[in-house]
Formats: sequence, C-alpha cells, structure tokens
Amino acid sequence: MTTTPSVPVVQGTGKTSLRLDGDALLLSRPHEEARIPLAAVGRVLAEGRSVTVELTAPVGAVPSAHRIDGTSGAAATMFAAAVNAILPGVAGRDTTADGADLVEARTLPLSRRARKLRIIKRGAYGLLGVLVVACVLACVLGDPLVLVVSVPSGLVGTAALAAGANAFANWYREWRLIRHGVTTFAAEDPQEPGRYLYVDPAGLIRHVFTWPGGMGVKVSYDSRDPGNVVLPRAALLRRGEFCAGLFLVLLGLGTYTSAIAMAVATVLDPSALDGSA
Repeated sequence: MTTTPSVPVVQGTGKTSLRLDGDALLLSRPHEEARIPLAAVGRVLAEGRSVTVELTAPVGAVPSAHRIDGTSGAAATMFAAAVNAILPGVAGRDTTADGADLVEARTLPLSRRARKLRIIKRGAYGLLGVLVVACVLACVLGDPLVLVVSVPSGLVGTAALAAGANAFANWYREWRLIRHGVTTFAAEDPQEPGRYLYVDPAGLIRHVFTWPGGMGVKVSYDSRDPGNVVLPRAALLRRGEFCAGLFLVLLGLGTYTSAIAMAVATVLDPSALDGSA
C-alpha cells in the first residue's frame, strides 16, 4: 500500500503563496493570481528559500518560469519533491509544448482590508496636507517657532486618528456581522491545519484562517456576501477595541485640532506665541 505525502503550502515574501489546487498550481500575490495547470509544468525547483515553477517549452526554447522567494527551505524542498512526483502521471502533459499558453492569470479585486486601509491612508494624507499648508503659512506669515509644537502634535494627532478609525472599522464590521449576519460553525480542514471550512447558503464551500488546534470554530458571515466573514471574539475584547478606538479618536482630534489652531493663530497674530501686544 502506498501513500501520497501531503503537499505543503509555500508562503513567500510580499504575501505571496504557492499551493497545489487539484490539477493545477495556484500562485497568489496581493493583487493577482495565476493558475498553472500541472500539464504546463516542466519541473519545480527548490533553491534555498525560493521555489521556481519551470514551464514546459519546445526543444531549444527558453522555458518560462514563475518564482516565489522568501519561503521556508524545508517547505520548498517538500513542495518541489511532491509536485515533481505527481507530474509524470498528469494526463495530456506534453513536455515539448509551450506551457505558458495554458497559464491563466487574473487581477484580483482589492480585499476589504485593503480597501479599508486605502481609505484610512487617504484620510491621513489629507490631514497631513492640511498640516503642511498651515505650517507653511505660519512660517511665511507668522512665527516659525510654532513648528516646534505644531508638527509633532499634528503627526501624533494624525496617527491617533488613523489608528482609531481602523479600530472602529474593525469593531463595526464584527458587530454588524454578529448582529445581522449568519452565525455557524466551520470545521478544520484535515489537510491544512488552521484552515476552517463552512458552507454558504448557495452550497459553496468557503474558508477562513485562524490559529490551528480546534476541530471547529464559530464564524459569522454576511448573507448577501458569504465571503465577508469574521470569527467572533469575546464581548470583552470587542468592547475593549471600541473603547480604544474612541480614546484614540478623541486624542487625535484634540491633538490635531490644537496643532492647526496654533498654526492659524500665529498667522492671524504673529505675537501670539510670546504674548506681546
């Protein structure tokens, strides 16, 4: 009786990953995904902390390749050995064909987290732009000494507002899905510890990642968008995040407003800092 060793998922730098997905290799990057049929793979090479998927190519041609760096050396070696052992038995595989013609690449839409962070970043850049304008006007029309206080205060205020907005966004999403979404249990995938599977109303199997070890975890998802899922935390943790977000927002508003007000005050009255008439 022979057994087939499990094929590990290869994690690389920049949130890249490479895994075996049925009859293909799935190469995922933050904004794109490439599906590489096993029939298009010539061989997989493990070189230190990198994995290279070399495609089939006509005789004399330089084969195309996909490379992922920053991996675990042990995982890279196991992955290459497992996939190379599978390749000879792949139906329809022609080592003299151009494997690049079989690769399917697609651009991935921004994740919810990426969209949230983009909005927060844009807001932070806007606040910093206002701070820069206020400080420049203070230097030209007021007292440059205001920069000693306004710049640090403005930076601290901006950072606090960004952190508070992120905390509030996380808290609100979890609160909404728990209150208005569908709560069920997800079972751990026996082939991939830490990957938990649940079935949406349409019968599709979806997954969520968390710490491995439990046979099942509770999840809450949006009935209109089952891929929008959270793992509910204890009420104390949710309330703690809400309080932390509220504190950071109030701190940021107070600090940032003070910085801008001080810069504007020196523009209107250059003697405001020293109190001279």
